[in-house]
Amino acid sequence: MRTRIYILALLSWFAVIPFAKAQSYSGKAYATGNFIFCGKELPKNFSYLVEKKSEKGDWISVAELKAPVNLSECRARLSLLPKVVASVSAFDSETADFIWEKIKKSSASLDSLYAHSGDPRFQYTVGVGWFDDGLKTPGTYQYRISRLSKSGGRTPIGETKVVFPAKPFEAEAIPLRYKINLGNIEISYDMTDIKNTVGLKLYRSIYQKTAFKEIGVKTLFTNEKGKMVAVLNDDDVKTGLTYSYVAVPYDGLGNMGKRAETVNVYFVTKQADVGLITQFTVTPQPEKGGNLLKWDYNQAGFVSSVEVYRSTSYEKDYRRVVSLPSTQKEYFDEENLAPSIAYYYYLVLNNGQGNSMPSTRVPAILQGKRENFIPPQDLSLTRNSNVVKLQFRRVGYDVRGYYVYRANGYSSELHQLPRMIHSTDSLVVYTDTLPLSNRSSVYSYAVASINTSYNISPVSNRVNTVFSGGQLPVPDKLNAMLENDEVRLVWNDVSGLNSALSAYEVYRKTVNNENEAEPEKLLETVNFMTNSIKDNTVLPGKKYIYRVRSIGADVGDASSFSLPYSIYMPTSGLLPPGEVSAIASSQKVTLKWTLPLLEDIESVLLYRAAENEKATLLKTLDAKAESYDDASVKKGTIYYYFVVIKYKNGLESKPTDSVSAKV
Repeated sequence: MRTRIYILALLSWFAVIPFAKAQSYSGKAYATGNFIFCGKELPKNFSYLVEKKSEKGDWISVAELKAPVNLSECRARLSLLPKVVASVSAFDSETADFIWEKIKKSSASLDSLYAHSGDPRFQYTVGVGWFDDGLKTPGTYQYRISRLSKSGGRTPIGETKVVFPAKPFEAEAIPLRYKINLGNIEISYDMTDIKNTVGLKLYRSIYQKTAFKEIGVKTLFTNEKGKMVAVLNDDDVKTGLTYSYVAVPYDGLGNMGKRAETVNVYFVTKQADVGLITQFTVTPQPEKGGNLLKWDYNQAGFVSSVEVYRSTSYEKDYRRVVSLPSTQKEYFDEENLAPSIAYYYYLVLNNGQGNSMPSTRVPAILQGKRENFIPPQDLSLTRNSNVVKLQFRRVGYDVRGYYVYRANGYSSELHQLPRMIHSTDSLVVYTDTLPLSNRSSVYSYAVASINTSYNISPVSNRVNTVFSGGQLPVPDKLNAMLENDEVRLVWNDVSGLNSALSAYEVYRKTVNNENEAEPEKLLETVNFMTNSIKDNTVLPGKKYIYRVRSIGADVGDASSFSLPYSIYMPTSGLLPPGEVSAIASSQKVTLKWTLPLLEDIESVLLYRAAENEKATLLKTLDAKAESYDDASVKKGTIYYYFVVIKYKNGLESKPTDSVSAKV
């Protein structure tokens, strides 16, 4: 399992320690390549051009970077990191949501990501960094970075040299303390490189054995007296065993740091020797938006801290809310509480080696005082592919957040989406991603606000959208056939497989002598009730390649393309000249012919060959010429002539039968 970094804990720590700045280097090597940092300005109205110097000294364009345009693109980029970098990453949808929310504003820059601005993985995601992955040859690589405007103008930014392979990552994790909790071992490490360290791997072994194996742990970065401290929890431990732990930090490029000193922990304690919680009470205080906990305890031995646990279930899923000094005997809990929900609490004492027996479990229900009658107003919806954008207006000065509800159908039961929107803006925007499927569906949305008393308003009016599912059926069995001078295309009708299918798009590419003469482009769009077209714009002597795809009712909904079908137009329809004759006189040979009555003739080509010689082009005549006097002949020589018509499409007719003459 990979080490998981909890984003919310990181953000709370970043708010305290102002160290987070963009990387000071413009290039850095990692295990399989080089990472290039282009700049702090997000490439929204321009792009970054990255060029690489070849062995011959030429600059070769290797990448053009743009900022993502939506949440889906953020998620896609996080999934396309190089393997060695992705191996130390474990991103969930909250990470992509966080990045998109921070950079989507027009005024956003790399610094909008706070501490994430210094992480190469997120620099790549927002379009200011690039991975030159797959390098194998050691050496110094040189890169040049420029800024490209929309009009094509280029402004140099700078050059950088990167030595590959990477130098060792010198960061260390220094063990500070360990703590034995109820069911887990907690180890804290001091970090020597707070700028570039993004996570730790933890390796464990049974004491005095050398077979260390990486274990999946929960990692929490927190601030302790102005220092970055990593707290790792091993939840898979057994009483009576002694464990040895080694931690190794790593940076955002997957470069591993120095191995920490071994920490040995004996996981055993007698709960009765710690102490016993007494007089434990929980009192809701709606006016303050939280629950007040009070307690006392009978002390049997040394007590170092009091641990507070909370759950919304009496039986399971308790998590530690806070660790308090042993001298503290009350605590006000206001972290992520919702009104009208029963919360259950218990306490344990900790002596540094283990916990006491848990206290009794005490419930509390928080009720809000201030009413919330009016829902958000002016709810509107726009959709691009499977990304839905909701926009609505805040009503009331004491609104602290919103819930979004979604239903499958115009009037089906609404279900609350899991994430609450925390916003005090007058105009609020929310983005939702619809699931992909091969069936058309109707989705409806509504929103409700939650005020500072944790009371939820009624839901707003609904807004709806019809979505094809994003996986429209692909038109198959594409076939093409010649009909006179036209090509008829026919494909399988798939409109009955998805009700959102509204049209078909036919694309065509022209190939001339196995080379692309005309790139693929949209040839025609027909409605969903039509599954064939006639292409009357084809020319003889060219090969045409066709593809078809389905189009949904909304812009941006399109299926994959069908398999291509190619067809060749023969040149048999190109007419040659007729009635060719050659009449010799004492000084010349007079040639005559008749042209077909066509307007697309470009020129007339006259070929000549002396007896026992190869024919060569004698003269190129204009498109209306029907005779020519050949005065370059020699007496006593027999000459052979034939005529070819060159058409405006670049093709030529077959040559006429040859005629001869002797001067």
